Amino acid sequence: MVKSPAETRLMNKAVDYLGRFASSSHRLATVLDRFAKRKLGDYDPKDVADAIVSTIARCRQLGYIDDTAFATGQARNHRRLGRSSRSIRQRLAQHHIDPDLITTAIDEADETVGNGDLLAAFVFARRRRIGPFDPRLESADLDMIEDQSQMRATRHRQLGALARGGFAMDICRRVIDCPSRADAEATIDQLETAKTGF
Repeated sequence: MVKSPAETRLMNKAVDYLGRFASSSHRLATVLDRFAKRKLGDYDPKDVADAIVSTIARCRQLGYIDDTAFATGQARNHRRLGRSSRSIRQRLAQHHIDPDLITTAIDEADETVGNGDLLAAFVFARRRRIGPFDPRLESADLDMIEDQSQMRATRHRQLGALARGGFAMDICRRVIDCPSRADAEATIDQLETAKTGF
């Protein structure tokens, strides 16, 4: 089947974009639509719309885009960054990924850990330097650094940061109440190896 000139240009754009970025079908459609509005104004809008659909179908057929692989890869990346299941769901929903596929992707990302959200919360705390990773906790005498009301306010702010990250309050408290960085690192190690048997 001979491709239309619009489809040829769209396929070139798709290959260029997918060579640089992982993408969902929805994201690729958005990129191609923007490209068409900028560069293909002289073509019939219906032909362009059909060419976008054909280009996405061709990219799927060639294995250039795969929403299942995209969702799984994104879920794993977000877990490594310390993102909650809720946050991952919201991010993947923006790509119009099916909710069941999102659940499967998160399950696959968590398949080798004991508790994916708890591990992610500790990673989040380490990245943000809160809770047991707060450098102020390394001081021998916390009373010299902050009075009790300041410590309560700090704890409240840190709980809020975790909660805004999409973590359940029991997980937020467990992370913030962890007594030391060493205990937190030991918990991370335990969670990372809980299902691998190492």
